[in-house]
Amino acid sequence: MNEKRYFKIFINKNIFGSQNKYLLLFNIINSNDIINEETLKKHVKEQDYSDKNISYDINYLNKIILRSLNEFHHDKTISLKLQNHIKSVEILFYKGLYDECLKIIRKAKKLSLKNENEILILELLNWEKKCMGYSKGFYGAMSVNEKIDSYFNYIKENREITDLYYHSYFLKNNVGKMPFDKIIEDFNIIIGNPLFKKSGFELHSVQSRIFYFLTIANYFNVLNDKNRETINLEKTIEVFDQNPFYKEENPLDYISVYTRIIDIYKKSDDTTFHNKIDALRSFENILDFQKSVAKERIFFHTHHSELEFLIYNNNFEEATKIKLLVIKTLKENKYNIEPYYYIGLYYQFACIQLINENLSQSLKYVNLILNEFKLEDRPKSFIKTEILNLIIHFELKNYKLVLHNYNAFNKRYKKVFKLNYIEKKLIQLIVQISESPYSKNSTIEFRNILKKIEKKEDLEENISNKIYLKYINQKTS
Repeated sequence: MNEKRYFKIFINKNIFGSQNKYLLLFNIINSNDIINEETLKKHVKEQDYSDKNISYDINYLNKIILRSLNEFHHDKTISLKLQNHIKSVEILFYKGLYDECLKIIRKAKKLSLKNENEILILELLNWEKKCMGYSKGFYGAMSVNEKIDSYFNYIKENREITDLYYHSYFLKNNVGKMPFDKIIEDFNIIIGNPLFKKSGFELHSVQSRIFYFLTIANYFNVLNDKNRETINLEKTIEVFDQNPFYKEENPLDYISVYTRIIDIYKKSDDTTFHNKIDALRSFENILDFQKSVAKERIFFHTHHSELEFLIYNNNFEEATKIKLLVIKTLKENKYNIEPYYYIGLYYQFACIQLINENLSQSLKYVNLILNEFKLEDRPKSFIKTEILNLIIHFELKNYKLVLHNYNAFNKRYKKVFKLNYIEKKLIQLIVQISESPYSKNSTIEFRNILKKIEKKEDLEENISNKIYLKYINQKTS
């Protein structure tokens, strides 16, 4: 709303041809959720403006809005402040005001200490070199030029650690999709890099330090060493906390790391977990720039984690209350977030409704995932939704549909998805009963697989297995 108010002031104090027409266009688009070119022309004609060249008018309005946003946000981040200083230096340089340029550069250099954006600092040094050359002579320019080498080294360090981090992230996300020995071999090469002989806190830039600890955290994630993964994620947060300007100007990165920590703590005690949740929710209070996007992420991440925590602890009554709160908020807000997060929440809703024995509502969320989203949006959760679909139709006694869906499931996923032990046993039983529904005592059969599962060691502890076990227990009683 602040940006919109500012735009109206901006357009009235600047002349853009027939400026009232552009304000009119803005108001029409702003007050209509859905609008096409024909409707827009109609509104424009009603106000006695020409509807010819409407595409040109829209493009021009877009330029005005961007100029307004540039002015409104011109000093919101240190990077924006630095870029504005560099613009001022360039303009004054071409006017021959070299001493004025150097004053601005000195001011900008103080800002650059908080920012550590080597690319912008290099540009600043380049202008300082030029201005020194023209105002102080050759030796002044040469002294500045000598500083440039160190920044090239910082950029090289940052590029190298970024490449290593990206590779580590790729490996972490491909566990189960590529040979585990190959993943460990690649990680040993990454961790063996000379950069990892240093302490992460010794690296020059904030981003380099963050990527250093995240790379190690990814390594321990692959090894399933949650303690050491948590230590390195906490060190990453420490880097953010030591650099409040970077933290505030890169809120989505901070939220992403904090979410990983919460994901680990969801298996801890109630107080510790909720302290972490409260800490992330309070983060939005210090934000200005990118606040709405950050609030969306925090909303989805914290409620997803809270629901998972409640499901882990078999507190389905409280989980149902949180689910209703989330649904109400989703209706009231127009969130623009990736399908990945929606699938995660809808999967949880389907699980909660299944355990509450509200099969029609559970099926509603299952169908929402399978019909509105794609496998590649969130592969693992999408496939596990297909398993929920089998269970629900089994409960509804749609035995022919269960068998049809099971055959389709095998064709689609057998080569790409490995069922865990509980999933294998549960699906086998559901299919067997569906093939001959009245020849077996289902309660006894479910008791038998429960005994086998209870004897099995090293079962993966995740939300899906919790739901399967809760469901099987319900079937045995």
